[in-house]
Amino acid sequence: MRAREIAEFIGGRLFGNGEAEITSAADISAAGTGQIAFIQGDPGELETTAGCVIVGEGFEDVSGAESVIAVRNPKLAFASVAARLHPPTRRKAEIHPSAVIAPDAKIGENVFVGAFCCVGERSTIGSGTQLRAGAKVGDGVAIGDDCVLHPNVFVEDGSTLGDRVILHAGVVVGADGFGYVRGESGEYQKFPQIGTVVIENDVEIGPNTCIDRGALGETRIGAGTKIDNLVQVGHNVQIGKRCVIAAQTGISGSVTIEDDCVIGGQVGFGDHVRVQSGAVIGSQAGILPGKIVRPGVWWGTPIQPLDEYKRQNAHVKGLERLKKEVRDLKKALEKIKEGNEDQ
Repeated sequence: MRAREIAEFIGGRLFGNGEAEITSAADISAAGTGQIAFIQGDPGELETTAGCVIVGEGFEDVSGAESVIAVRNPKLAFASVAARLHPPTRRKAEIHPSAVIAPDAKIGENVFVGAFCCVGERSTIGSGTQLRAGAKVGDGVAIGDDCVLHPNVFVEDGSTLGDRVILHAGVVVGADGFGYVRGESGEYQKFPQIGTVVIENDVEIGPNTCIDRGALGETRIGAGTKIDNLVQVGHNVQIGKRCVIAAQTGISGSVTIEDDCVIGGQVGFGDHVRVQSGAVIGSQAGILPGKIVRPGVWWGTPIQPLDEYKRQNAHVKGLERLKKEVRDLKKALEKIKEGNEDQ
């Protein structure tokens, strides 16, 4: 793409050589001729040899750049351009001879089924979907159009995936939830795990994340939600639209996370928690069962508003100074006591 074509594509104002040919995206620290990069803030004294740099409005003076494009949100614009310059790899329509597909499964047009894949009875695979090597699809599964199941993904019986869902390597969708009832003599009886999982359109889930099926109802992941690596989503969890959940978060059963929430890494959810739309939860926070988390920024264990968390941390950091003051006071009191006894 030429720089002027990129400017038109992202709706930016072009400065410099509009005919500069751009073939790839790169970090601003390493970008060279033919590459595009971005700067989110003030470029300052930065010098670059990039073919094109995307900057914020009012920061068009980038030394050394062959062309500059000014937009409102440089990072977002750069992501759009990079996606166009580096489209994801797509396999040509093919069913590998080693794949095992049930006779009554329905396979759409332009589907790729890689080596050692399995598709179970009564399952449907939408047009343009790719099942990479070793992916397993159970019985009665519905997978929409243009999905990508990376190697060794397991989609268990009765699960439903919308369109353009991406499941990275090792994801398990629809395994039994962790539900047991303790008997009078102390033994654990498994509670029925006979529900389903529904993953809506444009969801992306990172490697080795597990989405458990509902116990009696459904576990649902809303459209546009992005889930990182190694996340555990328990049975009957309801996650809304456009949520972002970072790595190693654990979500217990029957939690509800409403639309547009941001969850940091290693957050722990007790069961039956409700997170209201727009809430932001910081990394390693702990949320007690049944808690309602209102909109705002939250942190800590047990979870609390960020301002309270900061004040609490300030108090903790002041404990050593407080201890010293108490010791000094005790010494002063002892001296006063000794003086009184001498009299």
